[in-house]
Amino acid sequence: MMYKKTNMYFFVVLMFFPFILGIADAVLRKRLLPFGSLHGELAKRLKRLKTCWLLRKSGRGIRDLQRIDLDLPRTVADQSLKVNLDSIEIPDGLIEPERILTSKPGSLFGCVFGVLFSGFIIWGVLLVRIPSTYLWILVAMLSWHIVHLILGLPSVHRSKKLPTLLRRIGRRRTLSVPIVVGPGWVKMNNTVFRADRDMFLIRRSGFRLASSEIDCMLAGPLARQRMTFSGVGDDDFQLLFGAWNVEDVRTEFIHSELS
Repeated sequence: MMYKKTNMYFFVVLMFFPFILGIADAVLRKRLLPFGSLHGELAKRLKRLKTCWLLRKSGRGIRDLQRIDLDLPRTVADQSLKVNLDSIEIPDGLIEPERILTSKPGSLFGCVFGVLFSGFIIWGVLLVRIPSTYLWILVAMLSWHIVHLILGLPSVHRSKKLPTLLRRIGRRRTLSVPIVVGPGWVKMNNTVFRADRDMFLIRRSGFRLASSEIDCMLAGPLARQRMTFSGVGDDDFQLLFGAWNVEDVRTEFIHSELS
């Protein structure tokens, strides 16, 4: 009887274990600040806001976020990113609005495994040498998958020198509406974030290197928006970071023809 009860308890724990892990992961990913004791006045002010990181792409604003009254900076980033962010050039003077794209970067391991697996299937199909339309469609789809995986590598699509279509494919943003950044503001469709009112939060993405992927969030009293980029070296992220941190916020260009 004891043996059967032990097996039953083990089975129940094993069945609910993935759900427990999923809930714990969601709680950890939503936290703006890490667990443990917080040091510094900035950390205490952020904690009082009770700000949570978005799990989805967009969400409601933070009603109590009065950045100027709370003496909060316009940009808050993970301490480990300081050296990389300090190397980004902040424009001096007026800048023109420019369009950028976020990214959903792939991994080197996923690319290598996917390319080898797809290549193996293609090789097997070619060895069969049976004339079939379906097999040729399969070869074409797998070949496209290989190209898609290679373009998804952060080191490939992060540069603006790559043609726009290939960058969009690599970023998994083929049909996405571009984000417009200007001197001290960011416009996404009809939502506008302003550096003189809202905050720009930057952190590492899970266990990935900052050179591969970073997680960002624009937060204000009206809305929140989450974005990912292909590392700190991503040209689009650097444009966003530079435009957001210019000294003079110029909102008269928000409704320009570009945006």
